[in-house]
Amino acid sequence: MSHSSSRAKVLDTARPLAHRASHARSCANHVANRLGITRNELLLKVEKDSGSSLVSPLTEEELMNAFNYMESL
Repeated sequence: MSHSSSRAKVLDTARPLAHRASHARSCANHVANRLGITRNELLLKVEKDSGSSLVSPLTEEELMNAFNYMESL
């Protein structure tokens, strides 16, 4: 699946939060490849720098905070 199609699913608020988080982690694969780091390194960086988790976000706000930070990298 492409980054843009996964991104669209992350932004679709009609989908369940857990599904959107899964699509965000798919985007993490693409971003990590572009940055030349592993997916796990990226997920840790996002959580450390943004204070929000893409692994198990508890709220819409947490998911979007982490996702937007990752997208800005």
